[in-house]
Amino acid sequence: MKRYISVILAVLMMVSVFTVMPLTAGAYYERNERRQNDDFEYTYNIEDNVIQIYQYIGKSAEAVVPDKIDGYPVTLISAMAFEGCDYVTKISLPDTLTYVGEEAFCDTAFYKDENNWDNGVLYINSVLVEADETLSGEYTLKKGTSVIAHKAFAGCEKLTKITIPGTVKHIPESMFVGCKSLESAILEEGVEDIDEMVFKNCSKLGNIKLPETITRVGYDAFKGTEFYNNYYNWENGALYYNNILITVDPECNGVFKVKDGTTVLGDYTFMECNVEKIILPNGIKVLPFAFESNCLWLESVQLGDDLEEVNSYSLEDLMNVELPENLKKIGYRAFFQSKISEIKLPENLKVIDVEAFLSCTYIKEITIPKNVEKIGHEALGYRMSGIGDEGYITEKAEGLVIKGYPGTVAETYAKENGFEFVDLTQEPVTEPETAAPATEPKTEPSGISAKKDNPVKVTAKTKTVKAKKLKSKKQTVKALTVKNAQGAVTFAKVKKGTTSKIFKKITVNKKTGKITFKKGKYKKKTYKIKINVTAKGNTAYNAKTVTKTVKIKVK
Repeated sequence: MKRYISVILAVLMMVSVFTVMPLTAGAYYERNERRQNDDFEYTYNIEDNVIQIYQYIGKSAEAVVPDKIDGYPVTLISAMAFEGCDYVTKISLPDTLTYVGEEAFCDTAFYKDENNWDNGVLYINSVLVEADETLSGEYTLKKGTSVIAHKAFAGCEKLTKITIPGTVKHIPESMFVGCKSLESAILEEGVEDIDEMVFKNCSKLGNIKLPETITRVGYDAFKGTEFYNNYYNWENGALYYNNILITVDPECNGVFKVKDGTTVLGDYTFMECNVEKIILPNGIKVLPFAFESNCLWLESVQLGDDLEEVNSYSLEDLMNVELPENLKKIGYRAFFQSKISEIKLPENLKVIDVEAFLSCTYIKEITIPKNVEKIGHEALGYRMSGIGDEGYITEKAEGLVIKGYPGTVAETYAKENGFEFVDLTQEPVTEPETAAPATEPKTEPSGISAKKDNPVKVTAKTKTVKAKKLKSKKQTVKALTVKNAQGAVTFAKVKKGTTSKIFKKITVNKKTGKITFKKGKYKKKTYKIKINVTAKGNTAYNAKTVTKTVKIKVK
């Protein structure tokens, strides 16, 4: 059996359970109510109405995880949930489970009893708990398997082929890490979700079969595989698998058109790309977090007509977007910190999820269609003000006007949150204005500008990072100071004329100007990064861009 992980890692994995499920599952961790009964310590998620088991505290040798607690379904069991429960000889799990954390049962007598393992694999009901590291050759999961526990196959270095039945809907993060002999992966019809880094660095994996039922492919799910590294699998700088766009080469620039017939976009598809405009085809129904914030040049995304749902952070930072009429759901923080000032919500929209427009401070007025059935907590009119011990701190942004119809969720949301509500049935019809007499346009005296020069001042400091630390983790420094800026300030790394691979590993945050050196090997030298600092200006001042060269010493 596999070696037990350390207590510290176990704690980290308990936290990471939220990162492998859809973002809405863990979005309100700080608002969840922690409870316990005679057998379990658990959390009730108030947004999804589900229960997560954190710890077994019962004394019985036969532990039964119920399908419901407090009337709500039990869907998740955290990593190391049965830590220290060496007296537990029998475990029963419900059919409601969708996720089981890494080594959730490893301390139990049940886990340690070799008689409970079948050819090196441990099952509990329909849950595949773990495969022993000695598992070799080809392995097909049992028919009816519903859940694979997190990292169940990690370290199975002799495994050459895996077949996963369609009864398994979700394949958790980093499932096959360390499976260096894996050559073939067959996912049968019914599998829907491949989480991030599932097959990452399985260098011999060249034979892949994905079903048409796939709706999500996580970040770096296939990176480092033979399939990924094969030049002939790429098309115009993009890696496709049938109807799935898995990823796009960061070197792509200008206008990028996703090919017709594509219905699924992988997470972070356009991460750090230089593209300025992305055109999506009809057929894509769900928009994932595809446009990572380091897409510094991205100005617009043309959405397809069939789009029904925009997921968490999927339209973050964009200034202009037109939502299609078929859109039904705007997900958790979908427009987080977007700079849009006006947006038309389509008539078919039904859900505006939790914090969907958080920190969209440029929106001063929004009209909610009649068909909207749900507006989540702080979905409109709130901004992030900081980070506290329990997560993000939000505050109300005054001045938002919500227009809608009486008796709808728009009116309820406006009143409960103290925003002005305008009843569209009572709005006066304005008469069209008559043309005013023509007048001579006013002209400014020759040589005099209507606006003043932006007084923005930027100073750069030399910073130092250690090469030894960069080998194990990324390093971020703040080297720029901006004063007297009029209008919003943005930062952009000047890329023109640079071809160095190292240069591509250095990123600049668009909003803060902080410089990040990605994890890796760096020569001990001084790196020079040229950055454009732009103050947008306002009604009184012109926009202005100041270019500074920042020096970062790697010692």
